[in-house]
Amino acid sequence: MKIAVKLDRRKQGETNLGFPVVVYCSQNYKKKTIRTGYYAKITQWNDKLAEPKKSHPDFYLLSDYLDNLKLRIKKLVRKSIDEVVSFDDVASFLFKKEYTTFFETAENYINNPLSTKQSAINSFNTFFPGVSVTEVNKDMVQKYIGFLLAKGNKAGGVDSYMRSLRAIFNVIGSEYPNPFSKYKIEIPDKINVVASAEDLKILQNAQLENSGPIGGPFNFRNYWLLMFYLGGIDPEVLSKLRYDKNEVNGRIQFNRDKGRSKVACNNVIPPQAYEILNLYDCKPYFVPIYQSKDYKNFMSNFNRRFKVLCVKLNLSAELRPKTPRYTFINRAQQLLVDERVTAQIVGHKRKSTTSLYTNDFPLEVQDEAHLKIISISAEITD
Repeated sequence: MKIAVKLDRRKQGETNLGFPVVVYCSQNYKKKTIRTGYYAKITQWNDKLAEPKKSHPDFYLLSDYLDNLKLRIKKLVRKSIDEVVSFDDVASFLFKKEYTTFFETAENYINNPLSTKQSAINSFNTFFPGVSVTEVNKDMVQKYIGFLLAKGNKAGGVDSYMRSLRAIFNVIGSEYPNPFSKYKIEIPDKINVVASAEDLKILQNAQLENSGPIGGPFNFRNYWLLMFYLGGIDPEVLSKLRYDKNEVNGRIQFNRDKGRSKVACNNVIPPQAYEILNLYDCKPYFVPIYQSKDYKNFMSNFNRRFKVLCVKLNLSAELRPKTPRYTFINRAQQLLVDERVTAQIVGHKRKSTTSLYTNDFPLEVQDEAHLKIISISAEITD
């Protein structure tokens, strides 16, 4: 068995005090790290000597501790030559107790390093590093929630972390009362920003210079209006629409894959949409968004530049690429359109009792509602 003192530089273990000082064990292609409870920043640690530099705030205390620890490690390594020594034996011999932190135990349970559970345990460990499973208590949890909310974390995100931590503790500390239970985060109702009828008219009539083949105010305005005209579709849908796959007899047909619902949409392409589509020569695609090499970067630019355009045009709200959908649904509500018809257009999964026993509304009914929602000529007069 090989045993050594190291600085564990894994990013998820970093705290305000630095990285954990650990005992690293390896045997038969297996390895284990045991935290000492001490921390050091990279600039405060000597990797070659496995000890702190004098710049460490607890240099003398930590140096004495590690000197004694290394003596015990030498004894244990000699012992392992003649006897079988397990990782549990290492923890017991070196620390006189079996010491496993909440963070380390949780990491053994989490299989996906990109999961919400991993993010949650990383976050909790930042505030309370080195605590064991039995040391986690409701007072800590209450302070942790307060820390997150005070930092400006959204209530929904904090609630998600709490649910993840609760699930983790249910598995690794099931014999103890779960300190993460019975905490309910109040999530305020989300208010979606929508465009007014006046905003829509301004966007339609704005004279904008075409400054680029893919982006720029001219194209972003056109994409925004297209998403609205085509039934409140998502930016991802617009970027993938093709004449050879999605256009059928003056309609767009696609599956809205949100929340794994796979809801089929079959929407009319109104004259207002065709007027914009005729500006682009990028077949088989409807619009040239597909030419962007980095869709995430394109959307970030769309979001940022469109916000500036809204201010420049003096609109009533700073609109985003998602607001055509909210605007479409909001206008349907204001015009008292049957919400089941609206759901059919925008691709919401319909679960009402009535829809379980009836077919979808006829296309002529859907199209009449659709054209009514996107028409603003009757609402505003010059």
